[in-house]
Amino acid sequence: MEKSFSITPWKYALFTTCILIAGFNILFFSCGVVTWGSSASVYGGYSSALCGALIFAVTFLGLYVALKESYKFSNYYIICSILASIVLVIYFIIFSSMKSQLMWRFEERIKRLFAEKTNQNDTMQPIHSLFRCCGLEGPQDYLAKEHGALPASCCYAFDCTVSRHIYQEGCGTKAIQGLQFQADVNYYAAIAIFVLELLSMLFAFLMGKARKLLKIKDDETPINED
Repeated sequence: MEKSFSITPWKYALFTTCILIAGFNILFFSCGVVTWGSSASVYGGYSSALCGALIFAVTFLGLYVALKESYKFSNYYIICSILASIVLVIYFIIFSSMKSQLMWRFEERIKRLFAEKTNQNDTMQPIHSLFRCCGLEGPQDYLAKEHGALPASCCYAFDCTVSRHIYQEGCGTKAIQGLQFQADVNYYAAIAIFVLELLSMLFAFLMGKARKLLKIKDDETPINED
């Protein structure tokens, strides 16, 4: 009669670590895309998205390894995790070196979009909607002008008929602070993912080793290593 392989602590450790990696990767992925995209860096946004997608793929492999309890796939996971960690380190170095520049570019972009706005073309709409701010200094940037009116993007759900729906903070402050927060989350999430990747590789190695030892000790148990 076929016996089942007893679940070891390393299996639970690997599974939990992969879940944590996936959680931090959601923050890394979303905040990275917003940070690069808001600074008008298309290639940076793609790089962040691809890096996040790679980490997700390796994480799902780790979950499969933990559920399958496979010695062979644990080795595959370790190799893939090493590659993903190398990619993450390269991204982290590039992002760290460009972080301050991205903030400066975003600030300049806000000023340019505000200068280019017209009554027919609300160029500030993406900034207003994403960061829930209005103008550079606040709603007065629009209302102070003769016959001035707020653009719909300055209000929650584009409804400016209710005063509490109007965003009171200027994008020159709130949007920059918001993007700085997004950049910090992306930065520290990358560090957390890297540390968890190292732990997951250790747990995968120990689980695979335990799996292999069990196969050697229990000749009567047919173990599928696939």
